[in-house]
Amino acid sequence: MKKARISELKNRLSHYLRFVRRGQSVLVYDRDRAIARIDPIRDPGPMEDAGEMAELERIGAVRSPTAQLPEGWLEQRVNVRANVVAALLAERESGR
Repeated sequence: MKKARISELKNRLSHYLRFVRRGQSVLVYDRDRAIARIDPIRDPGPMEDAGEMAELERIGAVRSPTAQLPEGWLEQRVNVRANVVAALLAERESGR
């Protein structure tokens, strides 16, 4: 098990996460007192967040998909014919 102080963990987070990816745990210390442990997730699966997603859907924060997105949908550019800079300057001038 690796040990790291908070400041060292903040400065070298990627370094310590590599140990976690390899299956080791990292014990986090605040001064000389252990306060947390970072453990690898064992056998993560798609159902890992199912309970959290169900709760978000229940409170109305998200909706379940009704269909799959068409192929290439994320690569499409939005066609905007507005002058964003002019709108920003006008908003600043109006004092908003």
